[in-house]
Amino acid sequence: MKKNSIIYLFGVLMAALCITSCGSEDPLTPDYKNPSSYFMPSDDDNSELAQLRRKFFADHGSYLLFNDTIQKEFLGKDINGDPRYFVETVDLTYTVGQSGYGTSQSSYTFTYITEFEKQKAMTEFLENKILPHFTGSMKPYSWFLSNVITGKLGRVVDSQTVTPYAVVNQRCVAIACNYLTQRQRTEAQINNYTARVLNIIVGTLVKAQEQAFGEFEKISYEYYGRSYTSLGITGSLSQTDLYKYGFLVGGSTVVSMCDASRDIAAYASNVVQYSEEEIERKYGNYPLVMEKHQIMRRILQSLGYIF
Repeated sequence: MKKNSIIYLFGVLMAALCITSCGSEDPLTPDYKNPSSYFMPSDDDNSELAQLRRKFFADHGSYLLFNDTIQKEFLGKDINGDPRYFVETVDLTYTVGQSGYGTSQSSYTFTYITEFEKQKAMTEFLENKILPHFTGSMKPYSWFLSNVITGKLGRVVDSQTVTPYAVVNQRCVAIACNYLTQRQRTEAQINNYTARVLNIIVGTLVKAQEQAFGEFEKISYEYYGRSYTSLGITGSLSQTDLYKYGFLVGGSTVVSMCDASRDIAAYASNVVQYSEEEIERKYGNYPLVMEKHQIMRRILQSLGYIF
């Protein structure tokens, strides 16, 4: 018993010493660097553009970019004495949680707006025509104003080249401004261009908010993905056939109705592009289509979109 007591007391003493030692160490802190600093000009940059970007963030709470490079860190020199850098760019094809590229090798390249007066003018366009529509969860994290966006979509062997008005990513919305920068436009032309940009942005942003569209999906839920033949549609699909079941667009294949994601994007784009009066004139004879337009408008407003 005496020997066991000594062993027990020795264990208690060692445990106490361990606790005391651990308590004297500095508390652990996570090794985390907030990436938001990469979206802002460096602290020692006092150029006109840097001041414009800082003011934009202060006014709107979103970051403003004119270059897709968000960080460039010097790593040292290689064996030949040449400098090495770690470079991170705004990758518009990346999504959070993505694990590899699969068969898709899509990519985007950009030409930049380099003249400050044009950068300032495009910022004013963004502030006056685009930003007033976005609040709450609909407000993008950052905006990248470029001159031209060129996309290579799909695999390298059969990729398609596109020059979109805008591209939407989880942390950035890129807008191609060359339509406005190349020459003076009328107010009607500017408004038409604005509508096209908004159409793309909203149609994509809603895909990240699909949990909010339950009421909308209920209207045509039983028809999503259904083959045309199972619905009694034979021959060529007509627009009237789509409207009858509450759809604006067909499916991704030529034999079936669209899925919920495609349906949501189509209606979101429509309510942004057309006024309520225009929608009434075009779809007034189709009750399901009109009901879904009304629900979509209400949901977008609840998410923070301002018509």
